[in-house]
Amino acid sequence: MTQETQFLKLLRTATKSDLKVLAKLLCPYLADVELRQMKVWGDRSRLHLDRVTIPLNDLLLNTRSGHITIEKDCFFGHRCMLLTGTHDYKKLGVERLMSVPDSGRDIHIKEGVWLGSGVTVLGPAVIGENAVVAAGSLVIGDVPANTIVAGHPAKPVRLVNGDDIAKS
Repeated sequence: MTQETQFLKLLRTATKSDLKVLAKLLCPYLADVELRQMKVWGDRSRLHLDRVTIPLNDLLLNTRSGHITIEKDCFFGHRCMLLTGTHDYKKLGVERLMSVPDSGRDIHIKEGVWLGSGVTVLGPAVIGENAVVAAGSLVIGDVPANTIVAGHPAKPVRLVNGDDIAKS
């Protein structure tokens, strides 16, 4: 058992108003740490991030039902989620909760992809090279390379070179 530091002993004697002041002092630091902290739900060995060149911010990665691969030069707005996990909707109650496939829902984010803040990607999905997913979008399948998608579910709206989809 480690011995409690003098600072922690002192904290235990603090009043509520003292703790409120301390919380105000710490909040900016904690928010900064939180906004830069990637979170993983599931087996970390299913993450393939060896080519990542840009910090992932507060990206949530769920590897429960598949692998997630992120290639180089991809960047993510805040509060994005890459979710491989799912449940069997035909089951009920706790049986539904426990009915999670182990594989088959991989997500692959190709080189140069930009996901705006609040994007959710449900596996299985491949986001093609240089694709852009607009903030707040829900991706429920593949996104072609060099395409901008937006909406719920995300649909192609234009190409990254500025051309309309119909002109391509």
